[in-house]
Amino acid sequence: MPRNPDHRGATKEEFERFQRERPIMLRRIATLMQCWRFCGRKDCRRAKACTGPDGAQCSGEFMQGLSDEMRATFREAIRLRLEGVEGREAWYEAERRIARHKAQLEAIPLQSEG
Repeated sequence: MPRNPDHRGATKEEFERFQRERPIMLRRIATLMQCWRFCGRKDCRRAKACTGPDGAQCSGEFMQGLSDEMRATFREAIRLRLEGVEGREAWYEAERRIARHKAQLEAIPLQSEG
């Protein structure tokens, strides 16, 4: 099957399948992040899971509510998980890396305007 350049190399069928599976995947992610704890939907809180039409809204709102440092830690932990690092170790290593990066930034002397 020829690749469709408009969809980053996916065939039309692959792209359509991804579009169908995307809401399911996003609901699972939102459930794993326990976004239901902060959700305005009663059925999500009752089910203790994302039950909305699209988990992107829940997980997006959850991520926007986090500090920049926590979002950076999440991103780093996800990168580490993709590299094969196990769950808790990925999170702890992400925290260490972000803390090290933050310390490096704080060590840079600010130039005074003159």
